[in-house]
Amino acid sequence: MPLPRRRSSFLGQQAQAPQADCPTGGSRRVSVGTSSGGSSGAPGIYVGMVPTGGASSLGSRVSRQALGISSVFMQGLRSTTPVIMTQAVERSCSPTFESLNGFLLEYMEKVRALEQVNRELEEQIRVYLDKKASSAASWGTLRQDWEDIYRQVSDSILDNARLMLQTENVQASAEDFKDRYENEQPFRRAMEDEINSLYKVIDDANLTKMDLESQLENMREELDVLAKGHEEDVKMLYNQLAGSQLDEPDAPIETSLDHILEYIRAHWEKAIERNRAETDAYLEYKQQSESVNAKMSQKEEEVESLKTEFNDIGCKIQSLQAETESMRALKRGMENSLYDAKHWHDIELQNLGSVISKLEAELGEIRGEVDQQKKDYETLLNNRMKLELEIGSYHSILDGEESRNGTDVLFFQKQNVLLTLSKELLEYGP
Repeated sequence: MPLPRRRSSFLGQQAQAPQADCPTGGSRRVSVGTSSGGSSGAPGIYVGMVPTGGASSLGSRVSRQALGISSVFMQGLRSTTPVIMTQAVERSCSPTFESLNGFLLEYMEKVRALEQVNRELEEQIRVYLDKKASSAASWGTLRQDWEDIYRQVSDSILDNARLMLQTENVQASAEDFKDRYENEQPFRRAMEDEINSLYKVIDDANLTKMDLESQLENMREELDVLAKGHEEDVKMLYNQLAGSQLDEPDAPIETSLDHILEYIRAHWEKAIERNRAETDAYLEYKQQSESVNAKMSQKEEEVESLKTEFNDIGCKIQSLQAETESMRALKRGMENSLYDAKHWHDIELQNLGSVISKLEAELGEIRGEVDQQKKDYETLLNNRMKLELEIGSYHSILDGEESRNGTDVLFFQKQNVLLTLSKELLEYGP
């Protein structure tokens, strides 16, 4: 079973060589040659066991392009190795079999040819690696310049991202202020309407105050008129009393005691009646004046109560206005806080959504990479198992050849095959 191709070298089928039916069907030999022009792939060197039955054998192929082998060397190899192979095949398939010593000499020649090819390949690989190391050393200064430029580009990208973020923040702040201004406009119009309504209330209160003041002035004028009339009535009563005393006729002069006592009694009775009438008039006037004063005091009390009520109403209006303003300010503050909270909440949700989408994308990439690595690992594991099986088959074949044909030549053959397979195994990985 041929090994699959990997990087610079792969296991392929043996190049076709002229063979003849040999009597000894169980004999095997090692062939060295190049791939023919009709075979697929680049030309290379084949090392393997050739079964006499004509079936494809196991072998190792080293790529000429990967090892840097020149075309001149390969042409020389093509010109020499097919001759050796042809001679070996002819000798092996000739009617007269050669002895075991000739067979071993052929193997020794092939081993020497392979060692020469390996030495040349090692020399070419060493030259190639030296050239590669010298060319890699010349990239030090360019690598330093490239790292500096890369660092500058990274800093510029970060600065650009920072400036874009600041610009977006400024735009968001401007839009926020604009939205706040537009939201404050209806509140401003409502406040102007309320102020105008309060101006109307103040005008109505001023008109009511003016009416009450005019009523108070009228009441004061009426009080003054009543006071003046009372004074005039008192003066008239005093004048009447004084006139009645003056107009009283003199008593006639009587000589008898009875007449004098009668006269005195009548005089004092008249005086008593007059005083009683004056007292009654005075009491009546006093009662009238007291009633008038009571009425005036009631009106004054009503006026004072109206004044106090007006003052209380004004204080209540002012307190209600202040409370209304405070409630409106609190309402505006709460609405602004709610709007800001909603705005920043939406921004946070958008940021979290973008972060979640990025994390989901990265998670998908990581899962894809993990799946790909898993597939690669399974492929490498299968290839390793195949190589181990083929190495076991090589060991069994080489052990059989050692038991038949000796140990000297097959030891070198085994070492070369194991070296090639170990290289293939290292290329496939653990």
